[in-house]
Amino acid sequence: MKKSKALTMTAILISGSIMMGSKIFAANSPIKIKENTEWTINFLKRQQKQNLDDVEAEINKVNKDTAITNFNMDSAKGRFEDVVFLGDSITEYLKEGNILDEASVLAMKGEHINQASKHLKEIKNLKPKQIVILYGANDINAYSPEKYKEEYIKLVKSIKKVDPGVKIYLQAPLPVNEIVASKKDMRINNDNIKMFSDKVKEVASVTGVNFLSSDGLVTSSDLYEQDGIHFKYAFYKNWLFFLSENI
Repeated sequence: MKKSKALTMTAILISGSIMMGSKIFAANSPIKIKENTEWTINFLKRQQKQNLDDVEAEINKVNKDTAITNFNMDSAKGRFEDVVFLGDSITEYLKEGNILDEASVLAMKGEHINQASKHLKEIKNLKPKQIVILYGANDINAYSPEKYKEEYIKLVKSIKKVDPGVKIYLQAPLPVNEIVASKKDMRINNDNIKMFSDKVKEVASVTGVNFLSSDGLVTSSDLYEQDGIHFKYAFYKNWLFFLSENI
């Protein structure tokens, strides 16, 4: 029996009464039989596609989780040897945790976006192929979103002047564990993180560089340190795997 014929017969058989969850489509519906049959066929097609999409999404998730698990952190130094990382204490951990070479991580605890220009000479000397920039954790309670954007644009333009050929990637600020982080400062919350992330995306668009979303990078609250802002070693495996796939 051909697929289309089987689907039509199935539709006719169930068109009299279809129960899906708490919804019942009864035989005494005012919809004409022909229209009812067509509706049912379309319904089945939608269900089939939805089920396939769900299966595909689950397979992709399993594959991604497996790939992250298998990602070799010992090879990270080689993989990112031509990449410079610019940022605050979140980025600084890449060298503090001996994950990447110290020379390629230009980051300091407490650093703000307007202080990043002090690394320009180092960037010029290192001549990296790529730069990954992550600022925001210290800027949320220091600047308005617009001021943050303004300072970010200045930074990107300055980097382009000292190293015109480098590819620049702007990593969106990372989410926080609000329950803990907001105790330090009420301004440190994920609504503000979202506003600042949107500004980073605008900076990327205005300056013609690349934007990296942070969605999905923090897969568990267990990845946070006690302050709800900084991250444990396991998070950096997620981040570097993501970067290895996207830069």
